[in-house]
Amino acid sequence: MYRRATTLARWLGAVALVAAFALPAQAQRNVTLRLNTATLPDTTKITTDIQVRGNVGDGGDGADTLPDGNVIDWNDGTTLRPANDGGDYWSISFQIPEGDDQQLDFKFYSTQAENVTQIGGWEDSSDQPSGNYLIPGGTGDVNLDLHYFNKTGSNQPYEWRPFGAEGDSVAVWFRVYMNTQQAIERGYDRGADPAVSVRGAPDLGGSQDGGATTIDWGTSNISLTRERAGDDTKPGYDLFSGRVAYPASAVGQLQNYKFFLEPGGWEGPNATAGCSDDNRCFTVPAQDTTLMWVFYGDSPALGSEEPVTSQIIFQVDAEPLQNVGILDLTRGDEFQVRGGFNGWDCPADNQDDCGLFREPGTLNFGNVIPVTAVPGSTSQYKYFVVLQNVDQTANPNFGYEEPLDFGGGNRTFMFQGAAQQDIGLEFYDTIRPGNVIGATEGSVDVTFRVDMTPALSYPGEDAFDPATDNVYVAFEDQIWQLTQGYQPGVLTGGIDPDFFLSPIGNNVYEGTFTVQAPTYNGIGYAYAWGSASDATTREGAGGFDPGRRRYRYVLADGNGDFPSAFAFSPDLIAGSSELNKFECNPTDPLYADRVASGFCQPNGYVEMTTGIEDVGGTQPETALLSANYPNPFRSSTTFEYALPESGSVRLAVYDLTGRLIATLVDGVQSASTYRVGFEADGLANGVYLVRLQAAGSVLTRKITVMN
Repeated sequence: MYRRATTLARWLGAVALVAAFALPAQAQRNVTLRLNTATLPDTTKITTDIQVRGNVGDGGDGADTLPDGNVIDWNDGTTLRPANDGGDYWSISFQIPEGDDQQLDFKFYSTQAENVTQIGGWEDSSDQPSGNYLIPGGTGDVNLDLHYFNKTGSNQPYEWRPFGAEGDSVAVWFRVYMNTQQAIERGYDRGADPAVSVRGAPDLGGSQDGGATTIDWGTSNISLTRERAGDDTKPGYDLFSGRVAYPASAVGQLQNYKFFLEPGGWEGPNATAGCSDDNRCFTVPAQDTTLMWVFYGDSPALGSEEPVTSQIIFQVDAEPLQNVGILDLTRGDEFQVRGGFNGWDCPADNQDDCGLFREPGTLNFGNVIPVTAVPGSTSQYKYFVVLQNVDQTANPNFGYEEPLDFGGGNRTFMFQGAAQQDIGLEFYDTIRPGNVIGATEGSVDVTFRVDMTPALSYPGEDAFDPATDNVYVAFEDQIWQLTQGYQPGVLTGGIDPDFFLSPIGNNVYEGTFTVQAPTYNGIGYAYAWGSASDATTREGAGGFDPGRRRYRYVLADGNGDFPSAFAFSPDLIAGSSELNKFECNPTDPLYADRVASGFCQPNGYVEMTTGIEDVGGTQPETALLSANYPNPFRSSTTFEYALPESGSVRLAVYDLTGRLIATLVDGVQSASTYRVGFEADGLANGVYLVRLQAAGSVLTRKITVMN
């Protein structure tokens, strides 16, 4: 049993009790709600208790038990607690009964706003006669648009938006808490009306006035406004926020920035991984987004500097790790949790602050660990497996998980400072049963393709030289390496010198690796270049944040079966100071919301490599494939294709016997017109076929090589 586990045991018993008394199956509707809390004039944390309160049916005040066993009520008896998807974003899915008389009345509620900051936990009234938000009775699932917590003092419809951008631009909402130790040192005066702004790299064109003046390092063009003026005792008084609109051309690019206090108060250093120098940064998303509030200078808030000790419940499910052939309890394999709170260490003779212990009859490991920190601070951690068949002395870091959901980055939780805090049951490496490629499914030939052009501009000796450098895939997940038969310490930097990519023209390289089962379908990797003995140059910024490496997924079909061959859509080398792009884990319950927020990429996404250009244009009614130009051609040619809708796209070149010559696109693309180049280096004279499969159509054109 767990140490210090009395409370945990009661919690597990409560879960079992709920399961035991679950109601019989009945006709139901699935409801999905999404919430943004940036509109709460408060320092809302990702661990804040957010609730959905309400009732179903007759409009009474009593509790209603839902088909899935949840309870909805107008008080703390509700069990509907949305999960944080990252930053200001929350989501929850639950079931309600079918029927015309089964209307759902509800509102969101914040216990922090009610009990801690005392601004009232309820949202303000809606625009409905009842003052609540509602889903009419009926049949069919309901998936509502993003809702912003209504604390405006007036009635608002569910779809209310506090900010936005016009035309094809994208709005980004910045927030910073100013009453910090560093801000005071820089001249912040709570009794005055300080000028707080955002300064940053101007090349993306972010502005507040339609583009007349853009964000800049030298001028405070982007001003922020105090959220709750007048009473300096109220939450929100020290929060400053404002909107910046970015043109569509900035989507997917990195914005470096800092908060600035007039006349000379630069914050920092912040030293965020993936950002240049010591700046903050983010990738401009494809839709309006809020950036979660931060402390100015990442400095402690005044009045909150004293640390406290809390008992944190850590739990990890190891069953999928056993299913891929790594975990063996009969030999004494163990689990730990390591983080900043215990010095990222777990000595064998003292595991009180790090050891996790098996719950009898399960593959769940857990413990109640004391953590001392400042309330409101963020704690980083990872789970660690001690495999008895691995020499831990020779490989001291072997066993750290590389969580798929976070692109290999560290896990985090916001430290609440309560006597006890449960961060929930988690999967080791976020491997879930749906990620496992079983032993009976055999091997999968996985094809990697990368455009190396950006690496030509890497600084100094790190620059890629096509004449002398080989291109490698560096497998950077050690547990995954073990499933492939690699022993710890054998692969230098994750590189197998016998597996390198071959050039196929125009700085594009390709290679196929046979993945052996059992394993999991998420492959963590980065591209590297150099010689087999000295391939030391890696793409990207590294670090420990999400995006420290790429993750791509071999995707199963609708029956859950994995293919014998799979090609990842083309990658584009990341810049030397950029975070790598990574796919969202298809088994993540929050997959859709993580994609929507820009946290990670949709499965099968296509990077805009130098050989594929999105040229826009009017969307056709059906897919189109243009004639190539020039034609005939000697070494290279170009053609365009147009998509009427977003979806899977495959564009490939074949010879007249049907043999595949080159795959130019294989992934998901948005509706638009694209221009792609094709290099014919090494091809014999003759006629070839270009085939486009998209939007339910298969289109073919002939191209002619003539040297």
